[in-house]
Amino acid sequence: TYSAHQGVEHDDMNVLCIGGRIIGSELAFEIIEAFLNARYEPQERHARRLDKVLEIEKRGLDAL
Repeated sequence: TYSAHQGVEHDDMNVLCIGGRIIGSELAFEIIEAFLNARYEPQERHARRLDKVLEIEKRGLDAL
């Protein structure tokens, strides 16, 4: 559950992938709940990291 909420809180993540044959249903529900209840925390260190990702995405799209 840590990665599910941490990704949203620190990196503004909006996609969650769960291995259906690896994660049991009970744990899957806990992970989903943590993901859905998490909110992005726009702190400076998180914003800098997100800006780096957005810049990489922008350069990739410009190359097309």
